[in-house]
Amino acid sequence: MNSTSVWDVAIVGAGLAGASAAIVLTGKGVRVALIDSRETYPACFKAEKIEPDQADLFRKFGLLEGLLPSASRIHEIVSARSKHVFRVQHYEQYGIFYQDIVNGVRAQIPSSVMWKNARVQDILPGSNVSKVTLMGGETIAARLVVLACGAGSNLPAGLGIRKRMISERHSFCLGFNIARKDGKPFPFDALTYYPDRLSARVAFLTLFPIREVMRANYFVYRTVGEEWVSRFGKHADEQLMQDLPKLAHFTGPFHVSSRVEMCPIDLYRADEGHVQPGLVLVGDVFQGPCPTTGMGMSKVLTDVDALCECVPRWLSTPGMGIEKIEGYYGHPRKTSCDARALRGAAYQRTLSTDPSLRWRIYRELMYLWTRLSGWATTPFKRVVGSGAEKRSSM
Repeated sequence: MNSTSVWDVAIVGAGLAGASAAIVLTGKGVRVALIDSRETYPACFKAEKIEPDQADLFRKFGLLEGLLPSASRIHEIVSARSKHVFRVQHYEQYGIFYQDIVNGVRAQIPSSVMWKNARVQDILPGSNVSKVTLMGGETIAARLVVLACGAGSNLPAGLGIRKRMISERHSFCLGFNIARKDGKPFPFDALTYYPDRLSARVAFLTLFPIREVMRANYFVYRTVGEEWVSRFGKHADEQLMQDLPKLAHFTGPFHVSSRVEMCPIDLYRADEGHVQPGLVLVGDVFQGPCPTTGMGMSKVLTDVDALCECVPRWLSTPGMGIEKIEGYYGHPRKTSCDARALRGAAYQRTLSTDPSLRWRIYRELMYLWTRLSGWATTPFKRVVGSGAEKRSSM
């Protein structure tokens, strides 16, 4: 493709945010160039469930059907603490590995998108035309550059964009497969299990199917270097039972059947230098989520939704100045979702770790009220029986 062509939008990064934005914008008649160094998105421990609001956004973008072959439908979620079920929920949810989400979205990118497998060396934003320089010297010009390169890229710093750390080492996430020792299926479709003591520093454990395995996502408030982290890596079964000694009441005897993946989480936000003419940030490059909220993909997809609502309007008039860019960062759906994600992360940490009398009382009343509210009216034996039937018929 001629490097002198000026594209409407150049997207740097073809992860979930970038690939989704390329598809949605192309569907709106926008000419898109998409740049990423990887032809296939690699295995990556990130979000492994599609929540109901995320399914709605994937469906709105026309992408959900293309993801379903790699996903497992979750019909019923049992929530429990100690030996008690306190809620049973039925809504649309899917278990799916993150790389399958991204590669499933990528597979739906239309041929009209100019795909470039390359590393980006430099970005020069401008109020009329912005330029992306690739390693090797090729330049791609566009009216708007969308930075969707995730949290680990050095590109934002090179553009003078600074992050504000909101909560360093906020939480710690672990992912692994779990299986019953007797080889039988688990007696539930999906289980969310909460600790009954603060000393464990656990938010919750969630068990859910992804294809042929039962996947576990474990959310705790620990930091790299703690003895707990080393113990879990070496003796996951023992540490899990020490943290959640009554878990086997619901699972039966079990063992961790895969390697344990670990991911420390910082909460941050682009807070300086990000409002530039001809440039926008979407997804994790703008704000980091805590997975305890279940809002990681919600935030990414909401960014894409807000941006794709703005861009056709921006392109209808000359220039790509700051006044247009501010419209994206101030979009009501985006700002609301960003704020809810931060509030939810702070709330979950306080709920799981605050030893004050006020929060102890609140915590017990919350579980009691939920249990007595009638949400968990089905006896557990019937709940797990129906879950086992569903699992065996999937």
